[in-house]
Amino acid sequence: MAETILTHLGQVPERDNHFRETHSVRALKAPLKSSGILRFRAPDHIEKITTAPIHDTLIMEGDAVQIHHGKSPARTLPLHITPVLELMAATIRGPLQGNTALLKQFYSLSAQGDPASWTLTMTPRTSEVAHMVHIVQMTGHNNAIESIHLIQANNDVTDTIITH
Repeated sequence: MAETILTHLGQVPERDNHFRETHSVRALKAPLKSSGILRFRAPDHIEKITTAPIHDTLIMEGDAVQIHHGKSPARTLPLHITPVLELMAATIRGPLQGNTALLKQFYSLSAQGDPASWTLTMTPRTSEVAHMVHIVQMTGHNNAIESIHLIQANNDVTDTIITH
């Protein structure tokens, strides 16, 4: 079932969606909220443009990530510079590309539902991944991701709602 969901997701070569995100960080009294635009262009171009509360841009393409925070100058880093960046790229790109093999390098995959309404669960395959991520759950309908629930290893939680 997981492979079927990923195959359907990978059949969409371009996506432009709005997102609302809530970060629950244990060290903070209140969650951090943000919103903006997500873009995907096959094979591997991803943009996350945060428009509120401040303007941030994250662009992944090839083996590089460009980060632009507020009024600071943009910084470009190779994805392989840290395991966290590599994992982030695989976690985002894998489903959008329909790349089951990439995801299986990092996660065990399971799914519930059917292709029309589904939940995809990714749990770490290795202790290295488990030191960064506890679980990633995506829900969606057909070939669209509607939400992402990410629990980090330190129990910080990010919930992303994606609208079309």
